[in-house]
Amino acid sequence: MKSAIIAAPDDRGLQPMFGIPVVVRLVLTLRKLGFEAIHVIGGAETLQSVLSNLIPSHSFQPADRPDSAASAAERLEIPLNEPVLALRANHVVDLRSLGLFLKAGAGKSVAFMGGQGNLPGDGAYIALPSHLATVIRTLWTSAAEELQLPEAVAHVPSIDGLPCSLDGTARSALAAERLLVGALSAYTRADDGFMARHFDRRLSQFMSRRLGHTNITPNQVTLVGMTIGLIAALLLSLPGYWAHLCGALLFVFCIIVDGVDGEIARLKLQESAFGHYLDVVTDNIVHAAIFVGVAFGLYHDTGNYSYILALWFLLGGFILSMAAVYQCILRLSPDKLEKSPRLIRLMAFLSNRDFAYLIAALALFGKLDWFLIGASAGSYLFAIGLWVMSFQEKKRRLLANR
Repeated sequence: MKSAIIAAPDDRGLQPMFGIPVVVRLVLTLRKLGFEAIHVIGGAETLQSVLSNLIPSHSFQPADRPDSAASAAERLEIPLNEPVLALRANHVVDLRSLGLFLKAGAGKSVAFMGGQGNLPGDGAYIALPSHLATVIRTLWTSAAEELQLPEAVAHVPSIDGLPCSLDGTARSALAAERLLVGALSAYTRADDGFMARHFDRRLSQFMSRRLGHTNITPNQVTLVGMTIGLIAALLLSLPGYWAHLCGALLFVFCIIVDGVDGEIARLKLQESAFGHYLDVVTDNIVHAAIFVGVAFGLYHDTGNYSYILALWFLLGGFILSMAAVYQCILRLSPDKLEKSPRLIRLMAFLSNRDFAYLIAALALFGKLDWFLIGASAGSYLFAIGLWVMSFQEKKRRLLANR
């Protein structure tokens, strides 16, 4: 699918969503999905001013009525057997939901996916060119009775309540924001542990929704999170029960803040390769600093130099574990990870950051030495076990393909 049509019967596509006009969000999302030709029918003068750097001028087709919009769709030079995605300029949808709709609607003459609170005919369509005129007329009027197609329409269930429509009011914008923020959980569900899924994400999404309306960038949030983590490590390195407990709790807060940068990047369409690598590097810096802080805190409390020796042993295991996680988990696509055996998925679960809550619990009971000793041995067992299981999985696949 290479072509998409955006119907713009009015200027509601200019309503901002996290500081970006919703029609601009829609075009950027379509670009990320690989659409080569994006046509805008109607509202040419108002929309062209905000989309001129994203869409060439010949892709704007003026129209002021349902019939003229349908005629403009018929004039587009689209191969007869090539399906086309059609939406309205005021539709709010995220990358994942739209991508899943494209997969579900593949091979259908006409597929439709409505959203939460939409009118019966209001939503995203996938249609062959022979049905485009009727689909565009329906999008223009948002009247389901206008949809008179010779074949049954394949209805695809709404994903996370999207796409939803903005009607120009603040109420509709707030409803759309809630849906966009709620859809964020799906992006990290495969990697999140129990606490991250049921606790961290609730707090991080609360913060992300509010920070999404500010000028704060995802990379700035990443650096703030790293600073919090390093302060937590400093507190853990000091002697005394309360310093250790405060450091452990601050590390938990660091983990929560660490989820905000990616969420803001998705909400404000500011994802970048640099931001991803910055997040990975700062995470590893903080984790290593936490290990160092725990070891030195125990050493300052007891004067026992064996804790420093255990630290070196732990850092070696930490490096091996990072290499194993990258090789065996991070390089897998989410689909391949889901199809892997139960133990591989268990290893993916164990590699998440829920261990911050374990540190907090042990600090509460004054047992941080348990973490240092257990992590020192467990990091090596984790890396070796993950490599062995990954090797067995590859061997099983090779045998299955013979």
